[in-house]
Amino acid sequence: MITFEGVTKRYPDGTVALDDVSLECPTGRITVFVGTSGGGKTTALRTINRMVEPTAGRVLIDGGDVRERRPAELRRGIGYVIQHAGLFPHRTIEDNIATVPYLLRWNKKKARATAHELMERVGLDPSMARRYPFQLSGGQQQRVGVARALAADPPIMLMDEPFSAVDPVVRAELQDEFLRLQAELHKTIVFVTHDIDEAIKLGDRVAVFQTGGKLVQVDAPEDLLAHPADDFVAGFIGQNRGIRTLSFAETGGLRLRDDAVFAASADAREAAGLDWALVVDADRRPLGWVRPADETGPLAEARLAPVGATFRAGADSVRVALDAAVLSPAGLAVGVDEAGRVVGTAGGADLLAVPTHGFDGRADDGLPADAPEGAGAGEPAEAAKAPSKDGVGD
Repeated sequence: MITFEGVTKRYPDGTVALDDVSLECPTGRITVFVGTSGGGKTTALRTINRMVEPTAGRVLIDGGDVRERRPAELRRGIGYVIQHAGLFPHRTIEDNIATVPYLLRWNKKKARATAHELMERVGLDPSMARRYPFQLSGGQQQRVGVARALAADPPIMLMDEPFSAVDPVVRAELQDEFLRLQAELHKTIVFVTHDIDEAIKLGDRVAVFQTGGKLVQVDAPEDLLAHPADDFVAGFIGQNRGIRTLSFAETGGLRLRDDAVFAASADAREAAGLDWALVVDADRRPLGWVRPADETGPLAEARLAPVGATFRAGADSVRVALDAAVLSPAGLAVGVDEAGRVVGTAGGADLLAVPTHGFDGRADDGLPADAPEGAGAGEPAEAAKAPSKDGVGD
């Protein structure tokens, strides 16, 4: 548990980088700092490992003030990942990853063996171990940076815009890999980004900072979307926050229809009256869409339009399913199971009827109806396991 208690950072010229910041970063969860330029996100992050010393207030790790520990000792127990990876250009990949183990006086064999294990864990081919950073792509370098931060198995990881320097496709891959790793490792992570979509996708809790180092709101991402604390937060999130909220609506309770699904062996006349029919093979895997009125004879011989995207029923979010419906020529989302077999279809109206988290049981002020007096934006809240974040930022 990382706790900020009234943390303020004021520089000699009068600039206030942090203004009385109080919040908790729960154990084993990802807390994302997001906000405007000059909001103090990175400054707050760096107070945790004492790269920045606050003017007032305290930063605690499991109840202990970080100022009571020597900076070098403190930092060796905290993984740190930055933009552009920050690798040593004169060291091989394996030795870059083994940086902290070497500082902890591990023998070289053990340190390099750990580096090779971590390369596989972050999705790098161990054959790259003897290469140098300039021989890797930007995305590969960022994976090395993550592996280096994990090398000594620290309980805490600090990540300062680690994926912002790579292209959108690689960035999405790194985000997914990061979530997969966190599901295995359960580190306490503080992640800084300027991208609200990245914050919503990755964060169990999101802390929004405003210029001047003011912490405006701390909430689970679905609550942040449903109930922004003020106009600044609403504006920062953007006008499509309602669509983003669908990322936290689950498809598990969605009623899927089977009336538009036909085997390839069926005759087009069996689908008479339907604008579109979904043709599936003998294993119920989707083959494509067809207009029954335009065809005669077996659907196996019909001209098929592409299926478009599909969604995993009960696993993907409503946002993913709605995206599939938009991409479908029939305007219907195709739900499949883990094996890719069709379990049914759903239209846009069906999808939008699914209850969205955050809109029930709320008082007019945007707080839960039973919230204690004085609770509000920016105050620590109990951590709850975030629902599926599938599809955010896709």
